[in-house]
Amino acid sequence: MSKKNKQYSKETMSASTGAMKEQAGFDVNTIVDKGTEKTSFWQQLTSGKMPYIIISLLGLVLYANTFNHEYALDDDLIVSGNTYVLRGIDGIGDIMQNDIFDSYNKSINAEANLAGGRFRPFSLATFAIEQEFIGTMPDGIKDDSWDANHNKVQDANEDINHDGMFNEKDVKSKGMGFRHVNNVLLYILSICVLYLFLSRFFFKDNKLLALLTALLFLAHPIHTEVVANVKSRDEILSLMFMILTLHLSFLYVETKKLKLLIWALVCYFIALLSKEYGATLLVILPVSLYVYYANFKPSQVPALIVGVILTFGIYFAMRSNVVVPLGDNAKQDSELLNNPFMDATVVQALATKIYINLKYFGLLLLPLHLSCDYSFNVIPFRTFANADVWVSLMVLLGLSGGILYTFVKRNWLVVPLLFILMHMVLINNFLFNIGATMGERLVYHSSFGVCILIVYGLYYLMVNVMKINTQYVALALIPLLTFYCIKTMARNPAWKNNITLYTTDVKTYPNSTMLNGNACISLFDLANMPQNKAREKNLLDSANTCGLKALQLHPGYYYTHMNLGLVKARQGDMDSATYHWLKAREMSPYEKKLPEFLDGSAAYYYNKGVNFMSENKLPEALKELKIANTIKPNDHRPFYYLGMVYSKMNNWPMAKEMWSRGLALAPNDQVMQKAVNDAKNY
Repeated sequence: MSKKNKQYSKETMSASTGAMKEQAGFDVNTIVDKGTEKTSFWQQLTSGKMPYIIISLLGLVLYANTFNHEYALDDDLIVSGNTYVLRGIDGIGDIMQNDIFDSYNKSINAEANLAGGRFRPFSLATFAIEQEFIGTMPDGIKDDSWDANHNKVQDANEDINHDGMFNEKDVKSKGMGFRHVNNVLLYILSICVLYLFLSRFFFKDNKLLALLTALLFLAHPIHTEVVANVKSRDEILSLMFMILTLHLSFLYVETKKLKLLIWALVCYFIALLSKEYGATLLVILPVSLYVYYANFKPSQVPALIVGVILTFGIYFAMRSNVVVPLGDNAKQDSELLNNPFMDATVVQALATKIYINLKYFGLLLLPLHLSCDYSFNVIPFRTFANADVWVSLMVLLGLSGGILYTFVKRNWLVVPLLFILMHMVLINNFLFNIGATMGERLVYHSSFGVCILIVYGLYYLMVNVMKINTQYVALALIPLLTFYCIKTMARNPAWKNNITLYTTDVKTYPNSTMLNGNACISLFDLANMPQNKAREKNLLDSANTCGLKALQLHPGYYYTHMNLGLVKARQGDMDSATYHWLKAREMSPYEKKLPEFLDGSAAYYYNKGVNFMSENKLPEALKELKIANTIKPNDHRPFYYLGMVYSKMNNWPMAKEMWSRGLALAPNDQVMQKAVNDAKNY
C-alpha cells in the first residue's frame, strides 16, 4: 500500500470515528463504570467469541424444534420435488441455466408465469449438493420410489413421514431434516456475520448495541418462514452475502488490499445469484461508504466501484438469458392468485398497494398474526377513503424524507433506512407484479434495518435523552426479545408440513382463498391416514367446508375444484366429484392428476350404466352411459353400450350412430364391427 493510501486510510478512520461518535451519541464510557463488577459482565458479553456463542446457542434453542420438519409450501416445487435438485451435483448445470420454477412448470406443462422470472441458482445449488448426501434420483420420483430396498414390501422405515401410507410424500420427506438443520446453521452464521459487520463498523464504539441488534434480528418471529421453510434459504444467503460484501468493501477502503476487493466482488456475485435483492447494493454500498468515511469519494476507490458495476452486469446478462422479460404479464393475468389486483380498479390497486406497507410495518414491529399466505382475499381492497392508506403513505414519505435528510447530513442512519425502504419497494407491487399480495419472507432484508432502528432508537432515548447507562437499554429490550423468542418457538411447529401449516393458518385468516383450498386437501389427507379412521367423517366434512369456502371466494380456483372432487368421491358423492373434476379440466386441461381422477369417474358411470342395462332399466342406463361418454369422449366402450340401449329401445338410427362413432374410435374392435354390420339389417 502506498504512503498516500496509508495516509488517506488513517485520516479517514480518525475522522469517521469522531463523526460516528458525534452522530450516534456514542460514548464507550457510558456503557458501564470501569472497574466495577457490572463493567466486567457487560464487557464480557461483547468480548472475543462470546457474542458468537450467545448467538449460536440462542439460534439453536429457537429453531431446534424445526429439525424434524418435513416439506411445506414451496419446498415441494423448489426443493424436494425439483428434478434438477434430485439429480444432485449433476443437476447444477441445469439449475444455472433455468428459472427457479422451470422444473415445476415443465411438470405441469406450463410456461413461466411470473413477470421478470426468478433466477436464484445459488440456493438451488446448495439443495443439489445436499441431495448427494440424501441420495440422488436421476430419473425423478416414480410411483414406487418409496420402496427404498425394492422388495415391494411396505417396510416401517419407508414410511418417512409416519402417516401410515407409502407414497411420494415419503420420498419428498426423506432428508428434509438434514436440510432444516442446514437452514438453521446458515441462519445462525448469517446473524454472526451481521454482528461482525455492525460491531466492526457502525457500532464499533458500542458493541453491546451490535449484539442487541443481532439478537433481536435472530429472534424475530417474522423470520420463521425464512428459516422453517427450506425454500427460503435464498433470503438467508442473499442477506448474508450482501453484508459480507459491505464488510469486505469497508475493509478494502481502509487497507486497499487486492484480496479483500476480490472477495468482496465474489460475495456480491453470490448475493446476486442468491436473490435479486443484491441489486440494491448498487446504491447501499456507495452510500454506506459515503456516510461512514467523512472524506470518502468514489473516485478514490475506482476498482471497487467499477468492479461492483461489472459484477452486476455479468449477473444481469446471465439472468436476462434465462428468465421471461419483466414486462411480460400476459400469463399472469389469467389467474387471480398470481395477480391479486386483477379485479381491482386502478384506484383500489394503488390504495391497497400503499396500505400493504403499513401491514408490513405492523408485522415487523409486533408480529402477532403470522401466516404463510396473504393472497386473495386476506386483505380487502382499499380506497383513498380509508385512513390506514394515508397513514401508510405518511410512513413511506417519512422514510423517504429520513433517507434524504440523513444522506445530506452524512448520518449513518441512512443505511438502515435504505435497507427498509429499498427492499420494500421491490416487493410491494409498485414497480411490477411480484405474483403475491405480500409475504413475511419478503421483508427479511427490511427487518434488518428495522432491528437497527429499534435498538438505536431505544439507546438514543435512554442514553442521550434520559441520561441512563447503556446496560439499561439491554434490560429494556428483554421483554420484547422474550416475546419474540416465545412467538418464534410457538410458530415453528406450524411449519412441520403442509397439513399443519394450512390447517393452522386458515384459522388465522379464514377469508384466504389459498388457505381454504389447501386446508381442504390437507384435511382430506388427514382423513386418509389409517390412524384417523375414527374421525374420518368429521375430517371430510371439514375438508368439504374449506373447499366450498375457497370456491365461494374464488370460483375459478381450479386446484380446489380438483381437490374438492376427491373429498366428494370419498364421501360417496360421485356426481359432485365429477362436476368438480370437469370444472377443473375446463380451467386447467393439462393438470397431470386429473386424467386419473376422471378415468375413475368414467368407469363408475360406465359400470353403473351397464348394470342398469342388464336390469333392463334403459332410461337409467342411457343417462349413466352418456355421462361416461361426456367424461371420456374418446373411449369407444360407452358407445357400444349406448348403441345396445338404443337398440333395446327400438331406436335403430341412434343405435347405428353410436356404434359407428365407436367404430371410428376403435376400427379394429371386432365386437363393434359386428354391431355395425348387424345394424345394416334394420
